[in-house]
Amino acid sequence: MMIPFDSAIMLLCFLMSTMTGYIFHSTMLGSEAYSSPSIILSGRRNDGSRYIIDDFREAYYWIKQNTPKEAKIMSWWDYGYQITGMSNRTVLVDNNTWNNTHIATVGRAMASNEEEAYRIARSLDANYVLVIFGGLSNYSGDDISKFLWMVRIGAGVFP
Repeated sequence: MMIPFDSAIMLLCFLMSTMTGYIFHSTMLGSEAYSSPSIILSGRRNDGSRYIIDDFREAYYWIKQNTPKEAKIMSWWDYGYQITGMSNRTVLVDNNTWNNTHIATVGRAMASNEEEAYRIARSLDANYVLVIFGGLSNYSGDDISKFLWMVRIGAGVFP
């Protein structure tokens, strides 16, 4: 049994318009989610009022104003580009670091006790260490939530 030509055209037009709408919707959501990353975060209090967390921008400005221009900063790789771009300081690892051993060394330092971490930081020629802690602001993307990745990546090179 064959579908009449008019019905086939209508079905094809319906499918095309549905898929076009889906693609448009997905593109719009993707552009909202990924095209405008921000270092200024916002949240809602229990009463529904909005609050702004500007700690990253303030921290990067503090680094720029209070560290020597030749300072090297050790942090987890997530913050590397932001430190470089906003503080104009050298970082040990960033989002473009291809050397897995280098990232693993920083992860090992972050997962070590103070004496071992200090030894590793000095061997990497780091002058400062940046650690992000969510604390009272309830920031869930802090280094504590990334700690397992620091251990996993570090243990991948240094079992």
